[in-house]
Amino acid sequence: MKTVEAETERSEGIEALGTARTKAEAADLGVGARLKAVREQAGFSQRELAKRANVTNSTVSLIELEAHAPSLASLHRILKAIPISMAEFFALPTSKQNVLLYDAADFAVVSRGEVDMRVMGGERRDKKLQMFIEHYSPGTDTGETVITHEGETAALIIEGTVELHTSEGVRQINAGGGFHILGSEPYRLKNVGHTVAVVACAVTPPMI
Repeated sequence: MKTVEAETERSEGIEALGTARTKAEAADLGVGARLKAVREQAGFSQRELAKRANVTNSTVSLIELEAHAPSLASLHRILKAIPISMAEFFALPTSKQNVLLYDAADFAVVSRGEVDMRVMGGERRDKKLQMFIEHYSPGTDTGETVITHEGETAALIIEGTVELHTSEGVRQINAGGGFHILGSEPYRLKNVGHTVAVVACAVTPPMI
């Protein structure tokens, strides 16, 4: 967030940073969803916000539809008209829905390859729990550095056989079993089977 916060400290000089982001980057940041949420909360129509910010009505509409990626200068001008700072804007959740549904392709990729980790629910920054789906090829593990999470971690082994390494020893867990770790107990997970191990993992508070 240092870059975003630095931008809020610039006002007129921000025009020099008018390089537009790609539509994909804007969508990843949830600019459109956030703008629509803060506009509606302020009680402005798209037309009224556009007038206050001295931009066209279609500019606001296209940004909210994720069809246009605004430059930092344009976004700053629009947010100033609400008003809300960039730091506050990017701290907002991109969705207010309390029921979020996902297809397999909707999971955000954390890592690819022999260890494939994907995460659910990245768009709600106010969530209290986070779900991961993890695939470990035979012989792979979570890495040399042990995982330490200040909270709770619970996992269910859906397929395969894994070894759980903790300060209390090493335990082999087969499909259908699982583990629950409380506190900051360091652990490491390794696939000791001959097939891909699939693990569904929940953590609280969220890691991402």
